[in-house]
Amino acid sequence: MRSKLKRLLAVIGLAGLLAVPATSAWAEDPVTIDPASKVVDKAGVLGGKQSEVEAAIKKLGTDHQMNLYVVYVKTFTNPSVPSEWAAEVATTAQLSKNSMLLAVATDSRKYQLSKPSNSAISDAKRDNIIKNAVDPQLRNGNWAQAAIDTAAAIGDAAGGGSGTVSSGDGAGAAVLVGTGVVVAGGAGAYLYFRNRRKKASAASSASYGPQGAELDPLASLSVDELRKKSGSLLIEADNAINSSEQELGFAQAQYGDAAVGNFTKALQEAKGHMSESFKLQQQLDDHIPDTEEQQRSWLGEIIRRSEAALASLQEQKADFDSLRELEKNAPQALAAVNTGAREADARIASADQTLTALRAKYADSALAQVADNIGQAKERLAFVQNASSTAQDKLASGEGSLAAVAVRAAEESLHQTKVLLEAITKVSGSLDEARNSLDAAVVDTSQDLAQARAMIQSGAHPELAGPVAGVEAALAQVKAEIQGGKIDPIATLERVEAAHQSLDQSLTGIRDQQEQARRAQASLQQTIMSAQAQISATSDYITARRGGVGTEARTRLAEAQRNLDYALSISRNDPVTALTYAQQAHALAAQAAQLAQGDVDSFGYANQGYGRGGMFGGGGGGGLGGAILGGILINSILNGGSGGGWGGGHSDGGGWGGGDFGGGGGDMGGGWGGDSGGGGDF
Repeated sequence: MRSKLKRLLAVIGLAGLLAVPATSAWAEDPVTIDPASKVVDKAGVLGGKQSEVEAAIKKLGTDHQMNLYVVYVKTFTNPSVPSEWAAEVATTAQLSKNSMLLAVATDSRKYQLSKPSNSAISDAKRDNIIKNAVDPQLRNGNWAQAAIDTAAAIGDAAGGGSGTVSSGDGAGAAVLVGTGVVVAGGAGAYLYFRNRRKKASAASSASYGPQGAELDPLASLSVDELRKKSGSLLIEADNAINSSEQELGFAQAQYGDAAVGNFTKALQEAKGHMSESFKLQQQLDDHIPDTEEQQRSWLGEIIRRSEAALASLQEQKADFDSLRELEKNAPQALAAVNTGAREADARIASADQTLTALRAKYADSALAQVADNIGQAKERLAFVQNASSTAQDKLASGEGSLAAVAVRAAEESLHQTKVLLEAITKVSGSLDEARNSLDAAVVDTSQDLAQARAMIQSGAHPELAGPVAGVEAALAQVKAEIQGGKIDPIATLERVEAAHQSLDQSLTGIRDQQEQARRAQASLQQTIMSAQAQISATSDYITARRGGVGTEARTRLAEAQRNLDYALSISRNDPVTALTYAQQAHALAAQAAQLAQGDVDSFGYANQGYGRGGMFGGGGGGGLGGAILGGILINSILNGGSGGGWGGGHSDGGGWGGGDFGGGGGDMGGGWGGDSGGGGDF
């Protein structure tokens, strides 16, 4: 009967709505949730504050891996019982076990805060969330704040608190590795690949001491606080490993062994962390007394290892969540990939012309990191076309899981194609900027050199003779190279600045403080520019060739970014110290570039003769060699993509209903329908 009524209302449409008197309350059947914003406001009560609600929900997801969905309607109808209405919304949306739903009927003044039966949030904590966040704000008519406070209170509960509005530090949310998590991101949610913004964000937000040393965030905690934090994290990580082993089994059945190689590796690494952590915990718990220094050291290591295990597992879980989301949208995603591939193909000729023009202007050494980008881009694009064709075939044969794997590989290869082409444009801009700055730097250095010569000639500072001679020789060589033809402007500018800085050091005791600060600031700007250009170029190089680049290059690059971040943070107040760190950043990035290029040169991907080629074509053709170098689904490529056995369901003790894996049983054994708590009037 309910479905017939819905169809009738759909046919009546706007005419039916116009027939309702303006003074009547709107009746609302269970609504469809927007997986991107996670907010539905049919009652129109949020207004301009909806973005604040969405931001609070996003923060909850980022900090605690919990989803909150918020629905405002006028009244609950069909069914009219709040818990049943909310259960139908959750079941239709196939919400995951780490999700909660706040449904509010503004006219009838009823609400429901629902959760599945296997939620990490207990009934008692849910009651606290209602008491502290939902009920008081709704009673005051603060519609948006009710949702914002609910998100904060859920975060507190997920982090180990009782469910208060002010989110405590906690130990971080448990990694609930289940199925069916709705991935935010709107129409682009299927784009699985991640850039390294998390690493960049971590580097930029790190705390540093006065000498640039990274501060230990645990240093301010007492031993008792460390024990509490480590104990909570240890349990959390151990639970996450157990859940992840189950999740890995589901993923293997869904997508095949080849597609879960990274997850398997992450799980083994997490187990290694936990093994060491439990050894340390045993040392802390045994009868042998431990010094405070030992306790702090061991507890700190337990915390760091537990956090590393959690982060690694959560990252892999996010990959599979997005892969499942991609499976739902595979046809649209494939269409977007094909459009992007055509656009990238059209850009190759233009990028090739840019690279040819750069070769005519600058030395080969200036273009080393983009010299083969056109060839690499063509290989990635060939793989995009190959993987897209495979995806189309899998869709046609009803193999949705394998189609999703193929689309995902095509997306990543397309992303790398764009990185390779955009890197040429970025290098072009950096080289032109350095070339434009070079003449000014030579003039500035020459002026200071003339000043130092005058001092020597006056007999006032004979100790400047040696430094002046060194700068004269360096400038003479630079001018000869400029006149001789093609140069590497970034490297040449760096040499001019190095020569100028040696002269600055000799003039430190002679110049007044204001002039010293001016010179340090001017030199700092040039060095930061060079460091940023080197870091950007090296990062792009590694991103598009990560399958062939080892850990040493990556480590140097990360340290280069950290040094640059610190230089920027103190550049205004302490340009002299900032200059030192900017120079170190440039040097580390240059080392990372050399190491990465050496790794790729020794990788030999093009000559290794991969015979089988997995599900994306045989041999090294079809862009396969470039894809392997790019680290794109390397396990699927080498080992084949047939996993067998997708479909069916699984059960882990109840949940929301439905399931991601087909077969009906799923992760959802009706846990929403039985959730009669969490509601009330206001």
